[in-house]
Amino acid sequence: MSVPTVPTLTPADPTYAAAVAPFTTTTTPRPDLVVEARSPADVVAAVRWAGEEGRAVTVQATGHQLLTDLAGSVLISTRHLDDVRVDPVARTAVVGGGAPWKQVIAEAAPHGLAPICGSSSHVGVVGFCLGGGHGPLSRAFGTGADQVRRIRIVTADGVERDVDADREPDLFDALRGGKAGFGVVTEMEIALHPVSRLYGGGIFFPGEASPQLLHAWREWVATLPDEASTSIALLRLPPDPSLPPPLQGAFVAHLRFAYLGTAEEGAALLAPMRAVAGAIADMVDEMPFAAIDAIHSDPTDPMPIWDDSATLSALPAAAVDALLAVAGPGVETPLIMAELRHFGGAIAKAGAGRHDAVAGRDAAFGLYALAPMFPPVAAIAPAAARGVVDAVRPWTMGGLPNFQGPAAGGRMGSLWDDATTAFLTGVREAYDPAGMFRTVGLRG
Repeated sequence: MSVPTVPTLTPADPTYAAAVAPFTTTTTPRPDLVVEARSPADVVAAVRWAGEEGRAVTVQATGHQLLTDLAGSVLISTRHLDDVRVDPVARTAVVGGGAPWKQVIAEAAPHGLAPICGSSSHVGVVGFCLGGGHGPLSRAFGTGADQVRRIRIVTADGVERDVDADREPDLFDALRGGKAGFGVVTEMEIALHPVSRLYGGGIFFPGEASPQLLHAWREWVATLPDEASTSIALLRLPPDPSLPPPLQGAFVAHLRFAYLGTAEEGAALLAPMRAVAGAIADMVDEMPFAAIDAIHSDPTDPMPIWDDSATLSALPAAAVDALLAVAGPGVETPLIMAELRHFGGAIAKAGAGRHDAVAGRDAAFGLYALAPMFPPVAAIAPAAARGVVDAVRPWTMGGLPNFQGPAAGGRMGSLWDDATTAFLTGVREAYDPAGMFRTVGLRG
């Protein structure tokens, strides 16, 4: 087949596997061709070639959250577009299309600034923000999409556009939350915030105490100011020797907490939860923002998983009981994690009062379930993850694009209300009338 005049790889190339390797290894990507873009000009050339050849295009940066095997498509990898430039006066960062959050954090920290990132700094900036983006500081500052000031994107006509609130505002609004299907983002300018430290971390409690902890947590979150964020997860940890001995192979409840005020104020806010049960390990303390990964302690090594999620309108006692019935003490399940995240605060407010496409702004909580796809539990992992979401079905109200698992299928289009869905459809048709980006096989 013909190829564009840019760096490309086919399945026959020895470096192909490494170039397409995702973080979530449940699915093995097999695109017909990989374009290793090393400049925006490479992206332009690749998109123009794909248009001439009538080829479908997908985009990958860090390789998180792969949804399909990408068969029949051309994959444009933006992982080499990872430059980060911080303007400490304007409190902004200009981020390449393939940069992960850890690079932004590293560049911003010397200036006493911080981005609104997710729970893992290994996730790509662009995919996070395009999907809305909920993180440990979002209750205080809003979603990742709310931080976006400008986007440079190559649309299906092969034109690289600078898009902001004044230039092509419909595309700008659609990109902030609409996730995918509009083009290839080569650069994004985001706001930074004067945050250099926080009071945060995680507390591991015995899993047997999870009924008391979850019921206390659902009432406690209503007392928190917007400057405080929290989540709680039921974890079935592996017998990993890298974990502290008390956690190896243990079933635990992991309370996560982040607070922008003083350590004394944070400790007072956290005191009611610390009093619920004796901790196995209490790691909440004063910390530099650059250590924010320690709050959730998300895995950093690729692995095969099956995940599912939902947003919740409320978390009454009955919902907690339903969750415990499928993921709590004494339940035989392959689940690694069943997690609840508290939303509200600035998440519920559109950035700068503008319209955008962020799904789930009015959700009170997020629910996430994750199971490993290793033999012999791989056969039952999907049902276990789905069972968590099904258990709280009476209180579910939708989902978030960045948390849709491999079973999402056609669910992505149902995450937005009818008006936003119609708006996103119209923008996609205006900028990609032939459906070049119809193969939406990636979330990040």
